[in-house]
Amino acid sequence: MGERSLAVVALAAGKGTRLNSSLAKVLQPLAGRPLLHHVLSTLEPLHPDPLIVVVGYQADRVKSAFFKDWPHLQYVIQEEQLGTGHAALQAEKALQDFSGDLLIVCGDMPFITTQSLQRLVDERRKGYVGVVMTFKDSENADFGRIIRASNGDLLRIVEHKDATVEEKKVDEFNAGVYCFQKGLLFEALKNLETGNAQNEYYLTDTIEWLKKMGHAVSALMIEDSQEVFGINSQEDLARAEQIAKSHL
Repeated sequence: MGERSLAVVALAAGKGTRLNSSLAKVLQPLAGRPLLHHVLSTLEPLHPDPLIVVVGYQADRVKSAFFKDWPHLQYVIQEEQLGTGHAALQAEKALQDFSGDLLIVCGDMPFITTQSLQRLVDERRKGYVGVVMTFKDSENADFGRIIRASNGDLLRIVEHKDATVEEKKVDEFNAGVYCFQKGLLFEALKNLETGNAQNEYYLTDTIEWLKKMGHAVSALMIEDSQEVFGINSQEDLARAEQIAKSHL
């Protein structure tokens, strides 16, 4: 990574209600390993320091599952599930002595590659305060939409449940992976509001806030949408097992 420092926050607090399982989402097995194990393995070559995992549901069980292979992981607790923005905000204290690039990833995205994460970090280092990873896939209609200006500049991200009929026609989706300048991210997170369909603090709303404050933001599209395939149901898990046969 050179002389520039990199920290990572992995969001892993969710229960995964739609999975109908007694196991937390990130502990669901895929190719013989928990989902989060695949994500952590992908992050290793980037040498993040610190590497922080936001836990909530079955927090102690998640911690014990990864202590042997990753004893230096730092954990922060999200006591209430108040949205992705709230989850990311829980890492502020753990990052108080860090300055540099902050990568935010999902703990249920087993096929994301080190190369794509490195590209995201490299994009931020071109002078952007925040960068979001995006993709195109006709099958993923419930993802947040990437809203751009007529000249192609990134304006904001709108969640599917909050999108208008016209916005739902947009075919560029939010992958849920970001790279930020640390200080400005937490400033943005503290300015989030919950006036949306889910009454949650959306991490996605930081992009619009940063843009309105005059900061440069960007979106980096990846070609293979399978990289950002997240696990939300048993059907997803079954599909992931099929993908894993060729990817992992």
